[in-house]
Amino acid sequence: MKGILLVSHSTICYGAKESCEMIVGKQENIETMSLTEEGVEIFREKLENLLENMFTKYLEVIILTDIPNATPFNECYRYKLSHKERNITILSGMNLAMLIELAMFSSLDMDTEDMAAQVVETGKNSILKL
Repeated sequence: MKGILLVSHSTICYGAKESCEMIVGKQENIETMSLTEEGVEIFREKLENLLENMFTKYLEVIILTDIPNATPFNECYRYKLSHKERNITILSGMNLAMLIELAMFSSLDMDTEDMAAQVVETGKNSILKL
């Protein structure tokens, strides 16, 4: 099983996890981390502690962030760069369709690159204009 970390500004990550679990059931392997008014330094410390804890349980962690190139994403990417020995995949542009698919795939013995590509494609396909 792969660990999943949802990282966002404010409470988006909590709502996404709650909505996902309403649809697919309780997900023990999903954690959340939000950037609050406490600031980046405290966020960075909490993120590092959470990821260290996750790597005691999982060989791989997939991080799903709300928007690319914003602070939550940047701090996750900073962690990945400084821990190259760890299996970390970062996806950004989180939406519920991506998360549901990621939750369902995370327990399968599926190649992470293939999984990530499928999840990104699902995220793109879930955006419509009528």
